[in-house]
Amino acid sequence: MLALRIILLVIVFLIGFILFCPFSIELIYQDEVKLKVGYIFPLFKVLPQKPKPEKPEKKKPEKKPKKKNPVLEFTKKQGLDGIIELLKEITGIILKLADTIRRHLVMKTRLDLLVVGSDPADTAMKFGYACSAIYPLLSLIDRHTKLKRHEEYIDAGFEAEKTQVRFILKAHIIPVFVIIGAVGALIGGIRILRKIKQ
Repeated sequence: MLALRIILLVIVFLIGFILFCPFSIELIYQDEVKLKVGYIFPLFKVLPQKPKPEKPEKKKPEKKPKKKNPVLEFTKKQGLDGIIELLKEITGIILKLADTIRRHLVMKTRLDLLVVGSDPADTAMKFGYACSAIYPLLSLIDRHTKLKRHEEYIDAGFEAEKTQVRFILKAHIIPVFVIIGAVGALIGGIRILRKIKQ
């Protein structure tokens, strides 16, 4: 009996550990895009990918007769009003899922940008444009995520030869919140599928 309790406690602990261990992403842009992801174990590289060896071309399979598309059948029956109502429901599900993820997403960003134009006047114009575009974007991210920290260093390179960009994004989220949102989206999706198939 004691052994069974210990096993159950270990299982509960493992499930809790898996659900509450953060899923992490690290994106770095500097001449090329580097993407790393990690979950429980350290981050491993996703991009850039190693070139794959070329495979011999496969013969194209013979075309099978097309099955009836339930979505097309639904649109024929319900008309424009039915399509709009369906789109509203799908949009609601997506927004609800996005909101759940947004509220639990933690991000850190760093941007180093040296703006260089063809001459000093062009450099000044491009620098002004970069500031007017980037700062509102960072403010938008700040408002819509649980942002921990962001740093930005934007400068005009009047004496430099070319524009230099270095962007680092680190983000993590606890999987249990994604699962909660996904379950709600799945229930909503099943309800929509039932409506389509009726």
